Amino acid sequence: MANINGMLDWMRQRLGVVRYSMTNRLGPSSYDCSSAVYNALIAGGFLKAGSMGNTETLFNDLENSGWEQVKPINGNYPAKKGDIFIWGKRGFTLGAAGHTGIFIDDNDNIIHCNFGFDGISINDHDYIWMYNGQPEITIYRYTGKSNGGTDPKPSTPKPIDPVPQDPTKRVQMLGTFYPDRKLAVSADTNPDDVKSSALDYYTKGMAIRYDSYVMSNGYAWISYIGASGNRRYVAVGPDDGRIDTTWGRGFFN
Repeated sequence: MANINGMLDWMRQRLGVVRYSMTNRLGPSSYDCSSAVYNALIAGGFLKAGSMGNTETLFNDLENSGWEQVKPINGNYPAKKGDIFIWGKRGFTLGAAGHTGIFIDDNDNIIHCNFGFDGISINDHDYIWMYNGQPEITIYRYTGKSNGGTDPKPSTPKPIDPVPQDPTKRVQMLGTFYPDRKLAVSADTNPDDVKSSALDYYTKGMAIRYDSYVMSNGYAWISYIGASGNRRYVAVGPDDGRIDTTWGRGFFN
């Protein structure tokens, strides 16, 4: 029988014990956000043993196993213990573009496997959510009602690949970045072009609202459509796989 406590116990037993890895994500010593949630769902009896997917497939797998979306009330989600959250727009949450975890109480505390704490940690959801640029949220709650797997547009499981290096293959993600220094605006992701002909600059504390990002030429770039109607890019830190080296806050940190 499905059991919320069994699901949460799996996560708690690994709290501060396992590490975070998108490469070695199937355990037993390391997981990523979605593989941890899948294993917790199996431990709680919500999914069959051997089930595995990623953040993108989690939408359908939850809906097909008795979970329903929690509707917001006046813009706020009344999350409860055992609810599962997914950050990112459905259809665009593969790899680092999405995140997931589980609420452990009715006070917005979550348990999740994450890069920032290099493993499974407990955090205040709203604080972490705001610090990561307030991504789109979907919250699921177990009701026992399944759609029977009849979703007309199921997501196709895909391997978690590195973020594309081609700036024409941007990863969609909405957010706001607040630089801690002067940052240049560019028409592309060529560092030499930025140095020679920056289109404009953002100064410390200014808000940069972006709709996507790309890792290119050794840097992490956020991107948006400028007032001219053309796409712009701003380098916000080195492409080093870390979240504590960005030049400000609001991008995976």
